[in-house]
Amino acid sequence: MKETFQYIYGIHTCNAQLKLDPNSITKVFFKKPPYNNHLKTIFDKCKSLSLDMIELERDRLTSLCLSSKHQGIVIELSSKLSSGFNLDLYLQTEKNPFIVIFDSLQDPRNLGSCIRTSNAAGASLIIKKKSNSCEISPLVHKTASGGLQGLSLLETNNVLSVIKKLKNNNIRVIGTSDAVSKSIYDLQHIMSGVAVIIGAEGEGVSRSLLESCDDVCSIPIYGSVECLNVAVATGITLYQIKKLIKKTK
Repeated sequence: MKETFQYIYGIHTCNAQLKLDPNSITKVFFKKPPYNNHLKTIFDKCKSLSLDMIELERDRLTSLCLSSKHQGIVIELSSKLSSGFNLDLYLQTEKNPFIVIFDSLQDPRNLGSCIRTSNAAGASLIIKKKSNSCEISPLVHKTASGGLQGLSLLETNNVLSVIKKLKNNNIRVIGTSDAVSKSIYDLQHIMSGVAVIIGAEGEGVSRSLLESCDDVCSIPIYGSVECLNVAVATGITLYQIKKLIKKTK
């Protein structure tokens, strides 16, 4: 199977990768010494794991990960060009799935923040529309700060088909929109799995996806602003829904 590579960077993100999934690491690139205490700790950890370590000039690291905010470390990860994720197996084995679907998020910082929040709220699967959205780039990894670790990821251009499969497996699909009156605080207890759809900045969730949902709800706004940033809205929504899931256990 053909392999490609992706890069993550930054002390916190790389440290999380080393702790959670060192087997996915093919190379670790460090800036040339001297190292601060954080980099020295990571260097020693990589050495104990017998990882392939390479020292580069700071500018070379910047070129490698396309960011100057690498803090002196970049990790190369191996990834298969096929999806590597079996949705049918997931649905058969995961008890009460908590799924987050991202519909065409454009900003990598927003996507990274939303992924980190999804992880913190207890989601087990991220479904992301592949086209017309930002890719899982080094900046997304950096912003997520280890949030992709422990989460399954499915990228697809046929989100409607996936939603149909989720509903056929008794998973409740909840859409989000600031144009509806029903609040997330009006939702009833969730008795099985749940999938939450988060829409793009500005445009929100597409009409075709909203029409496929079991519920569509909004976050009430009590002040003068029209809406919330998508990352903030994701946090509020997922934690409220998580609360409803926990009450059924």
